[in-house]
Amino acid sequence: GSRLGPFGTLPQHGMDYWPKNAKIIQIDADNKMLGLVKKISVGICGDAKAAAKAILSRLDGKTLDCDATRDARYATVQAEKAAWEEELTNWTHEKDAYSLDMIEEQKKEQGSYLHPRQVLRELEKAMPEDVMVSTDIGNINSVANSYLRFEKPRSFFAAMSFGNCGYAFPTIIGAKVAAPHRPAVSYAGDGAWGMSLMETMTCVRHNIPVTAVVFHNRQWGAEKKNQVDFYNRRFVAGELDNQSFAEIARAMGAEGITVDKLEDVGPALKKAIAMQM
Repeated sequence: GSRLGPFGTLPQHGMDYWPKNAKIIQIDADNKMLGLVKKISVGICGDAKAAAKAILSRLDGKTLDCDATRDARYATVQAEKAAWEEELTNWTHEKDAYSLDMIEEQKKEQGSYLHPRQVLRELEKAMPEDVMVSTDIGNINSVANSYLRFEKPRSFFAAMSFGNCGYAFPTIIGAKVAAPHRPAVSYAGDGAWGMSLMETMTCVRHNIPVTAVVFHNRQWGAEKKNQVDFYNRRFVAGELDNQSFAEIARAMGAEGITVDKLEDVGPALKKAIAMQM
């Protein structure tokens, strides 16, 4: 949603980016949310759309101090967005010590391992324009949100600070029922997928065609990351010995596709979306 939540304002991960002198005008339909997370200068209890229209009406025709810097601010934002896109393109894998150790370890094993960021970039390229996407919680989805682009409202659904594991798949099912003419895709790691995969039978039974993308790394990624950061790699209950989710999907009467080559990611997504449309 658009609430002023802790994820976007609190210092975290070594970053303290919230400006200390920021003056905040907070508009919320729930009066209990006003000033709850950050000290505000003005609080308005009301509908966001109606309040925005009223504010714009009052400002219409007035010369504001910020008008003089509008073009410069726009140029700065565009430059920052371009730099971020370039950084994402070049950011092919994580560079922390633990991730680098795991990459070296996997080179010794049989099988084809895909780097999540590269997969997310390929999925982004293959997404249709009118797509709806829901993301779950956990490591993969905290990264995935940076690789999604939307041109229309009511296209992105995320658990965010609510933090409910297993959220993405049932959410996208509901979105597809509400907008059957739009492609519908959910993202989940294998941990979150284990909490919602049974809804595949719901889709088959009621003919609700959606696409679920499952990142299968056989671990609770966010929990293992916490154990790396806070417990010096003393791992407890972080491994998931899962079987083939594609085979499970087929057993439920759905389609199942396994992808283990980067060049197959985009075509697989396009094929899956074509089947639901």
